[in-house]
Amino acid sequence: MRKIISSLLCAAAVALLVAPPARAEESAADIARRSRERGALNLLGLRAELKLTTVTKEGRRKEQVLTSTAKRVEGRLCSLARFSQPAGVAGVAVLSIEGAKGEPSDISLYLPKLKRVRKVAKGQRGQSFMDTDFNYADLGGTGGERDESLRLAGEAKVLDRPAHVLRGQAGPDSPYGEVTLYVDKETDVPLKAEYSDREGKPFKVYRAVQLKKFKDRVVASPSVMENLQTGSSTTLEVLKLEEVQLGDEAFTERALERG
Repeated sequence: MRKIISSLLCAAAVALLVAPPARAEESAADIARRSRERGALNLLGLRAELKLTTVTKEGRRKEQVLTSTAKRVEGRLCSLARFSQPAGVAGVAVLSIEGAKGEPSDISLYLPKLKRVRKVAKGQRGQSFMDTDFNYADLGGTGGERDESLRLAGEAKVLDRPAHVLRGQAGPDSPYGEVTLYVDKETDVPLKAEYSDREGKPFKVYRAVQLKKFKDRVVASPSVMENLQTGSSTTLEVLKLEEVQLGDEAFTERALERG
């Protein structure tokens, strides 16, 4: 019996020595970075045709159609959105380039009527993006939150799916104060986001209504951004998805002007 126990102990010791180390705990910043690449405006490696439907508190309705593509260029997430409908906004394009660590995204806007590109200043990040309930801070990810400020704040169920809960402060150029993100554990898709304003009052809520699968990817469609202070909301729907292989040149200001 002693020999059997001794053999079992030796076998267990060997197993511990050769077993791979346990997976290290992921940081909130790592989860947030992956989540940005799964947001509908930053679908890495895909071209998405999207529809934005904005409804005011009074019931006025407006629809806009655009395409969005994203790629990592020199380690930075770059996304390009170009509007096609209605005629009044056709050709308007927005280029967002992820900032260096701790810096906000660099955002450029092409206005075909003026035939020029202009920078969206840091102080303008809180302005509405094309008269929707999204703003320019949302283009860089999920509201301009600082990765270094994010912390894991537990877990929750969203759409009956387990999600990481991340909480942190938005950057000084964001219209938001505290941001709480709910990121799907399995797919890294952002399922929900809660925003307070700079004074700490509830401001906006983003939520995925449904998840859809495209080949080996899962996307939120439709999703809704609701402004709790104005009573308006914007629904974002993915109409079409396709894989693309664009060169780095496509994500430059010069390419914005060419269309």
